[in-house]
Amino acid sequence: MKTCINSLICFAILMTANVNIRAQSKRKQTENRFAGTWLDKKTSRCLEISFQDGYATIIDWTSKVQKQESGDVYKAYLKNGKLIMPEDKEHHAPYSEIIANKNTLIYLTKPMTIAKNPRWDKQVFTRSPNTPHN
Repeated sequence: MKTCINSLICFAILMTANVNIRAQSKRKQTENRFAGTWLDKKTSRCLEISFQDGYATIIDWTSKVQKQESGDVYKAYLKNGKLIMPEDKEHHAPYSEIIANKNTLIYLTKPMTIAKNPRWDKQVFTRSPNTPHN
């Protein structure tokens, strides 16, 4: 009986570890889809996305006007396969979502209006040729 209980405990521990490893692997794959430098050639807007401690850091700049070092920096988190940036009224930053689709990034921004059904602003970025494809 004791052997059976020990076996069940070991089995439960192994299953929990396996689920945790798979979740971490899936999260890493999702992070790799977003990580790198992204360009909107029409507007010369650039995004550099990196991950650390479960959050994404996004550096946003316009290459015709400024250097990356002087770009705006945002934090985002992964939720349902998207990068989410909550609205920040103090810094006048609207709620935004970023969706990765192969080598395309779709940046959706919800206007900071009180309209019932505001239209989302949409901007499409492509992966920079200097970013390794994951």
